Amino acid sequence: MVAQRMTYSRFVFWLKVLLPLAALALLSTLFLIAETLDPEKAIPYAEVDVERILSEQGITRPRFGGVTADGASVTVAASSVRPVEGNNTRLLGSDLEGHVELPSGTRIDVESPEGLVDGTESEARLMGGAKLTTSQGYQIETAQIRMAIGAVAVTSEGPLTGQGPLGEIEAGNVTLEQNQADGGYLLVFNEGVRLIYRPQP
Repeated sequence: MVAQRMTYSRFVFWLKVLLPLAALALLSTLFLIAETLDPEKAIPYAEVDVERILSEQGITRPRFGGVTADGASVTVAASSVRPVEGNNTRLLGSDLEGHVELPSGTRIDVESPEGLVDGTESEARLMGGAKLTTSQGYQIETAQIRMAIGAVAVTSEGPLTGQGPLGEIEAGNVTLEQNQADGGYLLVFNEGVRLIYRPQP
């Protein structure tokens, strides 16, 4: 009985010594066979052109405008705009739309595929082939139209062609001006105006 106890004690003693040693051996083996990390194989940082991102940042569907002292409403909208490189007060836009609603009820709409909104000058330039239509029946096409923001001032840049209540119109430019006599607004055609009289039925 005493011999069995001594044998069991020795067995337990050796287990206490051998098991920790075996554990250390296993850990040493894991470290030896573990793959050495190669810093050059690590996932690289993405190469980002920060300046390009900043220059291409933009705003979708912005609106600019206001109401004049005599109650005319002027707005300019775009599908998107982004700042001109080096000048955050000038914005390049796509699909521009300008709207003027006069106190008399007359509406002037201008649209173009591209344009420039100048915050310093408080104006928009609708370029790339601009179209102007009015609720009085005028439909005008020209290369570029300059339009004030917050004031009633619309001017075409360059020759124009179009249709009006009296027929076909050609001119060097057209301007939406306020009549000082009665405070109303008029479309004034200038520079070689040609009208082919074809009144609408």
